[in-house]
Amino acid sequence: MDSDEMIRETPYMDSDEMIPEETPYIAAMNGDWQQMIGYYQKHFDYLSSPVTFSFDTGFHLAVHSNDEQPLKDLLEIVKEKESPLTEEDFLKKTNKFGNTVLHEATIYGNYEAVRLLVECCPDLLKEKNSCGETPLFTAAASGEAEIVKFLIRSKQEQCVDDKHRLLSIHRQRWKDGLSILGAAILGHDFALLLLELDVSLHSLKDKKGITALQLLAHMPSAFESGFPMGIFERLIYCCLPVRRKVKLQVETSGQARKGTVGDVESGLGSSLERKPRGGLLNYFKVPKAGFTQPSVTSSSLTSSKQISLFVATINGIEEIVWEIINRYPHAVEQLNKEGQSILDVAVMHRQKKIFNLVKQLKVPLARLHRVIDEKGNTLLHHVADMDNYRGGTKPGPALELQEELQWFEQVQKVIPSHYVTLRNREGKTAKELFEESHKDQLTNAQKWIKETTQSCSTVAALVATVVFAAAYTVPGGSDKNGKPNFINSPYFLVFTVSDVLSLASSLTSLVVFLSLLTSPFQQQEFHISLPRKLLVGFTFLFFAVITTMLSFGATILILIQSEKKLTTLLLSMAAFLPVLVFAIMQFRLYVSFMGSTYNILRITGKALPPFLVPCLSREKKLG
Repeated sequence: MDSDEMIRETPYMDSDEMIPEETPYIAAMNGDWQQMIGYYQKHFDYLSSPVTFSFDTGFHLAVHSNDEQPLKDLLEIVKEKESPLTEEDFLKKTNKFGNTVLHEATIYGNYEAVRLLVECCPDLLKEKNSCGETPLFTAAASGEAEIVKFLIRSKQEQCVDDKHRLLSIHRQRWKDGLSILGAAILGHDFALLLLELDVSLHSLKDKKGITALQLLAHMPSAFESGFPMGIFERLIYCCLPVRRKVKLQVETSGQARKGTVGDVESGLGSSLERKPRGGLLNYFKVPKAGFTQPSVTSSSLTSSKQISLFVATINGIEEIVWEIINRYPHAVEQLNKEGQSILDVAVMHRQKKIFNLVKQLKVPLARLHRVIDEKGNTLLHHVADMDNYRGGTKPGPALELQEELQWFEQVQKVIPSHYVTLRNREGKTAKELFEESHKDQLTNAQKWIKETTQSCSTVAALVATVVFAAAYTVPGGSDKNGKPNFINSPYFLVFTVSDVLSLASSLTSLVVFLSLLTSPFQQQEFHISLPRKLLVGFTFLFFAVITTMLSFGATILILIQSEKKLTTLLLSMAAFLPVLVFAIMQFRLYVSFMGSTYNILRITGKALPPFLVPCLSREKKLG
């Protein structure tokens, strides 16, 4: 429900009607629960009256205390006072959204309040709100795993049937047909727990026909492969503890039945043993129906919006693609309504991991790389698709363009050689289409590399000027014969060597940057030539800055001649502070330069004998 609908549906309350209930509402807002309890002890008649525009009563507000005591105090008041309404009547009173007190407690995550409410009125578990959600459903949708486990453990008869499946009232809400499993997936939480409880949940569809697997395929951030991580993020991710198995301990009374909810603790028997790689995906069997049943129409098969395999490919979820292909290998040959395979979709969406995964499948690859879609586009034509371009993985327009050129080259190696000259229905080859679609990117890359080169040239010239002047200004001066006074100091040698290296490095980088400025900024030059020159110039400039600061530090140490180690350490740290800041600020850019160069060397190394390039890793073949 959007905000406009909420405003339209919010009932008008006269200000005079709200005056008696302002006190408990303000007390709840301030967290003064004793004041709210005291108010209702004096004005018991208002306990069932709404105190907010959403028709929340005092009981609804009490669960927001994150404690059970305010709720317990209100229940004590009900017991003490004589009223035609029972405890159950107070607790079942709903607000504007149809939520009972238990609904609000599960949404807010008040575990103690949930426990108290279930003990007082177990029937609250079967109450539905305006969306058709039970408290168990809202707990799952809110990511409250402990509350879900408690409700199922303590009130099995209210949650599961004799076949240890969730009762129908908990499985789906009527508003949009979303299943409790789908709600848990949207909450990025404990969907695996629900599947271990009731594996049949995976087959439920909402009103749009979307299953839980298809919903999962739209959520790349739920998977490691769909979440971009840098070096440090990946290092931290590897150190995080991961729960490989989810257990739901269910207390059962009497003799335990075989196959009851209690079996969840042992993994639901041998039939549901999990493979470490599959995890949650091991429970989903939806693709099999889509790929093997003859009754399925071609339209339902070929729609990329409906097939989990294509959706997962678009979003780069390698885990889902792998599991589907691993279980149903023939699924990889399916085409969508545009006549495109998952290889085409992976190429146009720049999903390189999935592209490489499919490329390992030799038999399907022999057919997929020859697919021509309804518009006459080959696999290579899809590299030019900028409608689905989400930006490169490297910083700077020049490196993004280089990444696109490398992607074009990588895909070109897969297709038959004569496909390079094929034209689509618009009469364009893949190369022509690529150049046309990347015109704006080329313009941005040219502008960026010119500005970067000019800035670096200025810094290089400044460094060269400083170190050249320092070479004729000997620290400590010279004697009457022109011999430096501190020539015997160990720091003097450091000063001399670093000054010479700095001058040579800065002048070399300046020459490289000048050659860059005079280079032709054609599209193909961004593939290897320009990034390589930029890397060389940037490396020499960085080395020049390091040696300049080293020379500066040596000069200070020569002049001070301090024997205190702490003083020497502090001076050294101060001298290298600019170097450290420069390195941190430009680290990502430099790593991108190095990565591009490494890829070029690796591709070159494949054509050379192994003994000439022992340091370059070669692609492993499937065994």
